[in-house]
Formats: sequence, structure tokens, C-alpha cells
Amino acid sequence: MSSDTQRLLHDVRNPLNNISVNAELGKLTLERTGDTDKATAIFERILQECRRCDTVLSELRDQLSHEQSANGTDAGDNA
Repeated sequence: MSSDTQRLLHDVRNPLNNISVNAELGKLTLERTGDTDKATAIFERILQECRRCDTVLSELRDQLSHEQSANGTDAGDNA
């Protein structure tokens, strides 16, 4: 596996792990304390991590599109 692929996997897994941990924390916060302000802050962190994933995936799409253009292939060729 190339170092670029490993970096990409890390860049996607890291925010996904944060989303998972914060979702559990938000659930526990609401169940145990009912503190909606604290839960809202946690859910904001989840949304921030979702946007981070979107950015990483957009960068990947752009990189793959650029590589395919450089190789003379079309993204639709692999479908």
C-alpha cells in the first residue's frame, strides 16, 4: 500500500473515529444528565468532523480526477 493511500486512510479514519466517540458521548450526556447545551456542543463537533471528512474526500476526488486526466482516462471508464 502506498504512503499516499495510507495517509488518505488515516485522514478519513481519524475524523470518523472522532465522530463515533462524540456520538457516544452525546448519547451518554443526554441519557445521564439531560444537559442539552453540552450535548449541542458535542453534536457541533460531530458536524465539524463530518465537514472534515467531506474535505478529505473532495481532495481525493480531485486528485483522482487529475491523475485520470494525466493518464488519458475518464472517471466514467472505471464504472
